[in-house]
Amino acid sequence: MVHTRPTIEPKQPTVLHGENSVKLPGFELWMNYIENVFVIPTRLDAARFKVALSDTLQLYPHAAGHLIRHSEEWEIIISNTSVPLETVETESASVGIDDNWVLQRNLRQFFASRKTVAHHYESAPHGEEESRLLLFKITFATCETAIGVSWHHTLGDATVLQRFIHCLSERYQDHDVVQLPAPTFSKRSFHNPTPTLKDQYSLLMPHLTNTCPTSELGQRYASMNEDTSWVSFKICGDRLRRLKEYTMLAMEDTSAVLSAQDVLTAYIVNVLNRHLGEPITHITNAASYRNVPAVVDSPNVAGNAIYIIPTTLETASASLLDTALAIRKTISRCRTPVFVEEYMAVASALMLSAVNGDRAWLFKAEPGKLSVNSNAAYASSSWPKYDSHHMLCYYRINWRSAHFGYPHATRFHTSGLNDRYLRVFSSNPASTAANSLSDYNVTDDDSLDVFFAIARDLRDKVVETIELELQAPNFPYNIDVTSRPAGAHLVY
Repeated sequence: MVHTRPTIEPKQPTVLHGENSVKLPGFELWMNYIENVFVIPTRLDAARFKVALSDTLQLYPHAAGHLIRHSEEWEIIISNTSVPLETVETESASVGIDDNWVLQRNLRQFFASRKTVAHHYESAPHGEEESRLLLFKITFATCETAIGVSWHHTLGDATVLQRFIHCLSERYQDHDVVQLPAPTFSKRSFHNPTPTLKDQYSLLMPHLTNTCPTSELGQRYASMNEDTSWVSFKICGDRLRRLKEYTMLAMEDTSAVLSAQDVLTAYIVNVLNRHLGEPITHITNAASYRNVPAVVDSPNVAGNAIYIIPTTLETASASLLDTALAIRKTISRCRTPVFVEEYMAVASALMLSAVNGDRAWLFKAEPGKLSVNSNAAYASSSWPKYDSHHMLCYYRINWRSAHFGYPHATRFHTSGLNDRYLRVFSSNPASTAANSLSDYNVTDDDSLDVFFAIARDLRDKVVETIELELQAPNFPYNIDVTSRPAGAHLVY
């Protein structure tokens, strides 16, 4: 096995030529890496990839910068430093990811070596590749290539990373990228919250108020997950659409428009509440405010435009329909400009305080709580957007748009799952086996991979319930979407 570690510099002049830094308000200070792997069904041309990466960094030069702290404030210095590109040669036919599930348990071997978090400095350093905000590792097998990317979250959220990788893929294919969203770097600052506003909104963001020392974060999550097992299944787009339509037929409120993700989340809550000792009554959704009017300077900003929206069910016996409606109504209410302004003012202040105190926010798996982070449920490019039938439209974060010339065969993988943490992705190309929930054959382009963890002693019961219901011949009519005990009601 042969290892090399060349470095790639941005093509000059960059779009930030003449600028010294990109400011980072508190809400930008997500101090972790997003790490993904793209598997291409051929040997990548290393020379072409290096040129494409240099071209892409010309448009995203902050990714070749350094994280700097000045007293209580943070910024990325535009240092135009080279980005590490580690390469590994193996004689195996494949890179070693033997199934098509998006979420994998351990992908560490596919990422470049680095320290736990990026260093920050009082001035731009020289050398020290491990402190970089962006790192790549390419694993070459005889018939496949794995591209591992480590992207520091201060560079932007998943939407920005997807756009960066898509641009890289297009440049690798020598395509013009003028049609792609051009990143902007002007960051707005939310006002300092009043004590009253802070008290009001802090209740909605316990992950930011219940922090822990950064050094303890890994152990906290390990303890949280030690008695859990994974549940994973695929659901094809046609079945999910049918379940959504069947659910909406039962609605009395014809003004509400459910998304497929609302219904999928509600279905999983419904299943879990048939088995958990303490049912789910609190749901949080990771959401984007990137397209909420007047809240961001540009929907193309290379930054983090994400927040966590809570939904509370007053009863543990809520029906599937009631749960889906509660989710949709809270998300709609929380996408108003006034709410986002006030929420993010408090969140930004709390995040800045935590990071400056070397503390990390912790997404606890409290009893009765489900956390949702779906890459298949973000709002469309305009806000709101309706199709010709006046149905609210949604788009997915299309990771496989970064296909490097193989749109129907490239696979996307990532890792990370916690207790009652629901993650949803567009499926990779389907496998051929199909006899159980774990290898259920889904071939349409709209299929989803669904993952969450649950207490180990409940896992088999939950899997059996989902498998029997989703594969029933009379699906979705076998799903009771409306039943709940008399007198049950919800808080929207």
